[in-house]
Amino acid sequence: MHEIITLQLGHQANYVGTHFWNAQESYFTYGEEAEPSAVNHDVHFRSGIGADGSETFTPRALLYDLKGGFGTLRRINALYEMTEEAERPTRSLWDHETTTRREPQIEMIQYQKDLEAGIVPPAPLTTSEVRYWSDFNRVYYHPRSAVQITEYELNSGVQPFEGFGLGQELYRTLSREHDLVDRDFRPFAEECDQLQGIQLITSVDDAWSGFAAEYISELRDEYGKTGICTWGLERGDRVVREKQVNRTVSLAMALSTVASLSSMYIPLRNPPSVVPSYATVDPTSWWHTSALLSAAIETSTLPTRLHGSAGRIGRMDDMASFLNLNGGQKIAMLSMVVSGPDSTSTEDEREKAPKISAITETPRINLSWEQETISWRDRKEEYIFAEARVARGFDEEEEAEEPEKAGDRHEPIVSRVSSSAAFPVVDSFPRIFPTMAASTPHGAEKTAIETRLATSSAVIGRVKSVKEVVSFRVGVDEREALMNDLDEIVDGYQHGWSDSEFDDDD
Repeated sequence: MHEIITLQLGHQANYVGTHFWNAQESYFTYGEEAEPSAVNHDVHFRSGIGADGSETFTPRALLYDLKGGFGTLRRINALYEMTEEAERPTRSLWDHETTTRREPQIEMIQYQKDLEAGIVPPAPLTTSEVRYWSDFNRVYYHPRSAVQITEYELNSGVQPFEGFGLGQELYRTLSREHDLVDRDFRPFAEECDQLQGIQLITSVDDAWSGFAAEYISELRDEYGKTGICTWGLERGDRVVREKQVNRTVSLAMALSTVASLSSMYIPLRNPPSVVPSYATVDPTSWWHTSALLSAAIETSTLPTRLHGSAGRIGRMDDMASFLNLNGGQKIAMLSMVVSGPDSTSTEDEREKAPKISAITETPRINLSWEQETISWRDRKEEYIFAEARVARGFDEEEEAEEPEKAGDRHEPIVSRVSSSAAFPVVDSFPRIFPTMAASTPHGAEKTAIETRLATSSAVIGRVKSVKEVVSFRVGVDEREALMNDLDEIVDGYQHGWSDSEFDDDD
C-alpha cells in the first residue's frame, strides 16, 4: 500500500501537522452516491477496531510535545473509550496512603464543543480563540500517537526547551529508559505492508533539532533504505541578537545531522518573510502561519498518495532522487501560488475554477530560504537544477507529466503532476486564501494551488551566512567538523555551474 508514517516533533510541528490531518480527513467520502476520492487513504491512515467493535481509521502519526502542549486533546478519545474497570488504577507496591493531585482541566473552546456534539457547521474559529493546535483539530488519533514529554513544560521561563544539545540529551535520557524507536515507532511500522517512507515535521532552531537528530539517526540504523522527508521549521519572528544567534547555531547542527540523514530536507520559515496581499495571513498567529505552510506541504506531497501512478515523483524516494540531480543536493526550496476567484468576479464565475494561466500572473510565496548574498562575490543569479511541480484544482487538467527538459544553465529538469483535486479549505482552516464554493459532505470550500519543490543555488547564501555565525560561536572541538559538513552542503550546489570570476576561494 506504500504507507507513510508521520513524526511531529514539537508544538510548532503539531500546529502544521494538525492542518495536514484535517485536510486528509476531508478526503473521506461517505455514502454509495459519493464520488470516489482521488486520494488513497491507506497511505496515511491505519485501520483498527474501536471500543464498540466498529472499524476505525486513524493517522499513522506520532505527535511529540512538551507538558502542557496538548491542550484539550485526550489520549483516550471517543473511538477508544476505556471501560470503568480499565480506568481504575492498579494496586501499587506502595502500601501506605497516597494522595492524587490533578491539574486544572483546560476548557474546550466552542468549536470543539460543537464537534463533540455533532453540530454542523460548528462555531467559526478566530485567532483569539486558538490557544493550542488541539483547538482546531478535527481528527481522532490512536492512543499510541500522542507522546508527552513531561521533563519540560511548554513556554517555560525557568527552563526553556532551547538549544541543540538539550534536545540531544533529552532523547538519550528517554531512550535509556525506553527505546523510543522500539516503543513508539516500531508498532506503526510493523502494521505497514510496504512502508514508502517517513515524513518528519520538526522545529530545527530550538532543542527539538537535537531531539530530531538523535531520532533520525536511530531510524537510519533501523530502516536504512526507507525514504525520509524532513520539513524543518525555522521561526521567522524578530528576537534579540543573542537569541537569534543561538537559533542559528541549532540550525547549523540540524543541517549537519538531520539534513544529511534525510532523503530530502525542506527548510520552512514560519512565517515566510514576504506574503503577497492575496493571502491574508496574521504573522503573529501560528494557526494562520501553520495553515499556509501545511497547504504547501499537503499539495507538494499529493502525488505520493494519489490512486494510480504520478510518474517520476509519485513516491517519496522518487521525488527525492529526482530533485537530487548531482548526488549532493538533499535540500530543496518550497514555494507556491494560490489562485481563486477575483473579488470583482460574478457569483457564477466564482463557482468555476480559475484558469491555469493564473499561476504565472499571481505572485509566488517563497516558504523556504530566499536568494541570500553575504558578499559581492556571491552575487549570482539563482540557478535551479530540478523542479517538482504539483498543480491542483485548475481548469486545464493534465494527469500526465510534462516531458522533462535537458538541464543546462537556463533550463532546469522539470517534472509536473496535475490533479483536479483542489485543496480543501475545511472549517478548521483560517480564511487566508481566496476560495471557490464547493458542494462537499463537509461543506468545505476549495482553492487552486500550485507548488514548486526545487533544488536551487539559493541554498549557498543561506548556508554561508549560517557558517559565519558558527565560526565564532561554536567551540573548537565541534567547529571543524561542523564547518566541513556545511562546506559539503555548499559544494553540492556549486557543481557544474560556477563562474571563474566569482569562484569562492574560502
